[in-house]
Amino acid sequence: MKTFKTIIKGVLIGTADLVPGVSGGTIALILGIYNKLITSLSRISFKSLGKLKNDGINSFWSHINGNFLFLILAGAFIGIFSFTYLVDWLIKNHSIFLWAFFSGLVLSSSHMIFKRIKNPNYNLILFFIFGITISFLIGQTTENNDYSDLSYIYLFFSGFIAIIAMILPGISGAYILILLGTYSEIISTIKNLIIILIEREFTSIKLIISELMVFGSGIICGLLIFSKLVKWLLSNYFDKTLSFMLGLMIGGMNRIWPWQQNGEAVSPNAYIGNSNILLVVFFFVLGGLFLIGLNFLEKNLTNEKKKNFK
Repeated sequence: MKTFKTIIKGVLIGTADLVPGVSGGTIALILGIYNKLITSLSRISFKSLGKLKNDGINSFWSHINGNFLFLILAGAFIGIFSFTYLVDWLIKNHSIFLWAFFSGLVLSSSHMIFKRIKNPNYNLILFFIFGITISFLIGQTTENNDYSDLSYIYLFFSGFIAIIAMILPGISGAYILILLGTYSEIISTIKNLIIILIEREFTSIKLIISELMVFGSGIICGLLIFSKLVKWLLSNYFDKTLSFMLGLMIGGMNRIWPWQQNGEAVSPNAYIGNSNILLVVFFFVLGGLFLIGLNFLEKNLTNEKKKNFK
């Protein structure tokens, strides 16, 4: 039963990492396993790999809390593969409403990150502006590129950078992929793998698997390098780290603006086609309320645990 519950928690975390604005770290916080997860991940390092060589697999597996990580990651993969097809369909058929929902999520998430800052002061503005600048420069670099044929180097880089956000509460790895311009392509690649496995048409499976393996390798390398760094930053520069993250999120909002024309954000009046303003507003508000509900649930569960502890 405990194994099943851990897998379900992994499913929820994996599903959250598909959605810009909802961090897998936030879901881990809500489920009460964030500290255990980040501690276990931080134990995966080049030093611990040496432990694997010297002391054997059992010692290494116990050191990194392997059973827990395996079940969480297995659940995350189930969540990702279960909901990728839906996200890909929405991108291709109802992108205006999907981006509106995501915009509501991101703005609501930005507000919650700001509320987590313990000591707001003017010095943090520099880190906020730095985050906006980095996000803007990434957007300028990627917005005119064609990602229909992603290079392996860029795939690796995307996974390497996105995992930083995936292990942080508040900012979404999927949102980083949007800033990098690779979100839609990676979602589509995962969907194509699902179709191949269902229909058993293996003509292009080598290419798809190789792309996903490169992306996954970037994630693994990012974990090895950044898990300890993220833990250290949050322990020593919590407010500054959150301020930078907040700038990253705000600076890239144009990438999820509902009305996009030829890869550029336009006003509803300039949009070619039905702008659906009322429905866009509805999904925008729905996205904001959804994250507010998650935050409310997180606080209630945290308070309940404190009461039980007392």
